[in-house]
Amino acid sequence: MPSRLALVCLTGALLGAAGAAPASAEMQRWTVEAGKSRAGFDAFHRLGNFSAASDAPTGELEADISDLKQPVKGNLTVPVASLRSGKAGRDKEIRGALDAEHHPEIRYRIEKVDSSFPSLAENTDVLLTIQGVLSMRGVERPVTFAARIRQRGGALWVRGESWIKPREFSVPLLRDWLVSMKESVLATFDLALSKAQ
Repeated sequence: MPSRLALVCLTGALLGAAGAAPASAEMQRWTVEAGKSRAGFDAFHRLGNFSAASDAPTGELEADISDLKQPVKGNLTVPVASLRSGKAGRDKEIRGALDAEHHPEIRYRIEKVDSSFPSLAENTDVLLTIQGVLSMRGVERPVTFAARIRQRGGALWVRGESWIKPREFSVPLLRDWLVSMKESVLATFDLALSKAQ
């Protein structure tokens, strides 16, 4: 009888262990620091390349930096009106092409992140492949960014880029002297993120 009781207790303990919830990941929320972050694009044209960027992106990242294999959530928003190219006339054309009146924001939503290392250490770059959905002018398309992330002094720095085709988002190509810019632009971001309180 004692041996049967021991068997019952052991079985109960094993079943309890099997059903126990795994240790919760240490998810932390990080917010984009406006003024320290930039997002924009580089465009290419036979008569001269140009760039446009915003220093007012907003967004957040939710991740466990000690275990980058855990799911990562995040989003980034860029106000179209904040894009600057260095030429007022071109800025107006960019706002028109992106239909800022009806679609005042460019948005990106992270759906999956793959990392070159399983965790993040101070002052060490980790390569990322960020898959998500980009929304411009009311059109959504999947876009993958090649990126890198680094932890610096309690903050995060994330930088990435991806080639996109504006026409796939119903955005007309800008023209200069009747010549259109090239089909693809290089979308870029350089973000500083601080831990949310």
